[in-house]
Amino acid sequence: MRVSARLRRRFHRTARLLPARRSEPGSLPALQVAGVLVFAYIDADSSAVRVSVDLDTAHRALLRPDRSVPLEITVQGSRVFRG
Repeated sequence: MRVSARLRRRFHRTARLLPARRSEPGSLPALQVAGVLVFAYIDADSSAVRVSVDLDTAHRALLRPDRSVPLEITVQGSRVFRG
């Protein structure tokens, strides 16, 4: 299913930054767009920047018939994953 331009704009306007909470030492910063949570943080073991995507709460408009969510990942402008 293709998401309309109007709905994409709404998803972008209502995106939220969820900072890590001081009161919860294990919490991580995230960006929420259309129900999808994208965490970006420094991994404790490797000191690498880790990006983790949680699709469990994705908006229904993003769901394919098999209930998967299309995902494309780019690094420095180059696509590294599309599924």
